[in-house]
Amino acid sequence: MKLQLTHPLFQKAIPVLEKIESHGYEAYFVGGCVRDSLLGQVISDIDIASSAFPQEIQAIFPKHFDVGIDHGTVVVLHQGEAYEITTFRTESTYTDHRRPDQVAFVRNLEEDTLRRDFTMNAMAIDRQGQVYDYHQGYQDLENQLIRAVGRPHARFEEDALRMMRGVRFASQLGFKIESATFQAIQDLASQLQHISIERIRIEFEKLMLGRYLDQAAAEIEASQLLDYFPQADDLDYRQGLTYLIDQTQPEAIKNPALVWGLLMIGMGVKPGQMKPVLRAWTLSNDLIDRVLAFVALDRTYQARALTTEDYYPYCQKDMATYGQYLQGLGRHEEADRLVQAYQDLPIHHRQDIAINGRQVMDLLDLTKGGPLIGQVLAQVEAAILKGDLVNEEAAIRDFIQQGDWD
Repeated sequence: MKLQLTHPLFQKAIPVLEKIESHGYEAYFVGGCVRDSLLGQVISDIDIASSAFPQEIQAIFPKHFDVGIDHGTVVVLHQGEAYEITTFRTESTYTDHRRPDQVAFVRNLEEDTLRRDFTMNAMAIDRQGQVYDYHQGYQDLENQLIRAVGRPHARFEEDALRMMRGVRFASQLGFKIESATFQAIQDLASQLQHISIERIRIEFEKLMLGRYLDQAAAEIEASQLLDYFPQADDLDYRQGLTYLIDQTQPEAIKNPALVWGLLMIGMGVKPGQMKPVLRAWTLSNDLIDRVLAFVALDRTYQARALTTEDYYPYCQKDMATYGQYLQGLGRHEEADRLVQAYQDLPIHHRQDIAINGRQVMDLLDLTKGGPLIGQVLAQVEAAILKGDLVNEEAAIRDFIQQGDWD
């Protein structure tokens, strides 16, 4: 079987394969770019595997970075683009269930594919578009099956994160997990305890964002992986995912703040307890802020009509996220009104006020800063938001000079 390599990413990378081959080695496109091309989906990056050993790749490409050379990966620069090139390899045991204790470089592509997680990810393409499929990966794509390469138990004992990847792919692609592969996930779910929360979080977030989350929900819940999530004894992740599914449509635009927020609401996590839970999941401080903002905005929105003062504490990202949520529920007019109301605010944060603290000090003949400056700016801010004061320097100066600030 042949594939037309017309995508710009392939076209840019083909000279890299040609250069490796010109030195007598083999080189192929591998992994997700092959799978997604065969599925007719957009590819976002390119992975290259080669029979050339790391030192041989370094000799071919003088400009390189040894980011993972112990495991055979070298990043090379070619015509202004960076490419990860990984040597064909076999792997030994995985004592920590995360990474191989040892790797051995080999010259054979088929041997290299034996270490891959799923058949759909174990295919390769040469620069002419010829597909190399040693594990019936294309047939599994046709049948919409997620099947482990070789013995499923062995693959998951090597790297327990592969189990999360399996259910994540089910959510993203709408595929079923092949029965023996799924049985191995159920049998070995407890091995997830060996994996760092950061790695689990990346897969879980992609799972929640998946277009086919509703179809994959039964497999996700039956996999028993949820039982080994942070604070699983106290949090009902099944209930949380059910709520997330109920509150979003498959075709809806979703983002991380939205899905984490709905998960928290669905699990019944109290507002004061959300930050510790989200920190346990290793979310960034910015994302935690966005999640908490979504939950707070939702709580207010469900309780009453929003006022100008309700909109003001949030940033544009927060309003866009809640607008996406309403759009996903089919409440398009509400979403448009919400976003427009935020855009129509006279100011969006205190820094937008046409006067600053230093100017306030000058107007009040203050020689040093103090709480009074903040109090004055707070009243200016409130007056602008209520529509009692225009956000212009002259008007604000008059407002301050006429005030009683003793």
